[in-house]
Amino acid sequence: MKSSHHAILAASLLMLARATGADKPNILILYADDMGYGDLAIQNPESKIPTPRLDELARESLRFTDGHSSSGICTPSRFALLTGRHHWRDFHGIVNAFGGSVFKPERLTLPEMLKDCGYETNAIGKWHLGWNWDAIRKAPADGKQSKGKSNHFDAFDWTQPIPDGPLAHGFDHYFGDTVINFPPYCWIEDDRVPKAPDTMMDTTKWKPIKEGKWECRPGPMASDWDPYRNIPTTTRKAVDFIRSRKAGDKPFFLYFALPAPHAPIIPNDNFDGKSQAGAYGDFVYEVDDACGRILDALRASGAAENTVVIFTADNGPERYAYARDQKFDHWSAHPFRGLKRDIYEGGHHVPFLIRWPGKTRPGTTSDALP
Repeated sequence: MKSSHHAILAASLLMLARATGADKPNILILYADDMGYGDLAIQNPESKIPTPRLDELARESLRFTDGHSSSGICTPSRFALLTGRHHWRDFHGIVNAFGGSVFKPERLTLPEMLKDCGYETNAIGKWHLGWNWDAIRKAPADGKQSKGKSNHFDAFDWTQPIPDGPLAHGFDHYFGDTVINFPPYCWIEDDRVPKAPDTMMDTTKWKPIKEGKWECRPGPMASDWDPYRNIPTTTRKAVDFIRSRKAGDKPFFLYFALPAPHAPIIPNDNFDGKSQAGAYGDFVYEVDDACGRILDALRASGAAENTVVIFTADNGPERYAYARDQKFDHWSAHPFRGLKRDIYEGGHHVPFLIRWPGKTRPGTTSDALP
């Protein structure tokens, strides 16, 4: 596999933060999940999915045509992005439901380094790097945890802070649901659960899925949980954060990690039919719209000219791309062979855009390995 732009990106961001003196640029990372190189329309002349806002960002950016994620799967790429470290030195695999943190206590992270440079650090959306769930797990009365009950909703003290998450590794604030298809199915704000799970996952309570299967692991859920509200809610949180910035505030680092177009494929109704590639294509269009809303808020705030904006993805598209190619003639990894989990290019060759006004030249491309 080629070298990852994730590790190089983390080191580069730190260098620019240290080098730019008093007028440090804000840093905004828009991080898609399971989005193929060919899902970005500007990179695929045969695309059946419009991505007008990301195409616009690409025309304002330096677009790398040979960008690679650290891995063909999720957790390792996120680890590499937030540490600047090749993940294979430590592990290779994803954090499963209620899994522990992949960060060793001594591991320095990008948000920790940026905080030392005077930044306010904020993570919104998907985490998938683990927490210490055992710290809030109740001890059973008999001292033995019966099989099947260890992850029941009443096995946890949801009033307690959850250690070893984003706040323990450099972020001032976090809002998200950790992983859209893993329990617990509830929001987490900083290190606490605003509304505790009070039932077990029941997909019959949700609107029908638009494509494929839910692929949600069983576990605790807040009874009013609605996975369709994930992107609208996290996008609103990002927009509100940008709007809240005032003159004289610290420069910010905002890591906005989308849960999409990863399964479950659940575009909201107002995006139905926006593409010619089925529900997945509509979901990519919703990702595009969410990114556009955040970029609009950045522009309206007056901070766009002093903000480095990066768009990329954690790995290539999921295996459903084969059926999508047959049914809709849209190949998400275009022009590459292979998909998520593969060592072929399609598994790790991802979109990679950088817009830094005054530093990167709009509308340029580079085929260099970043």
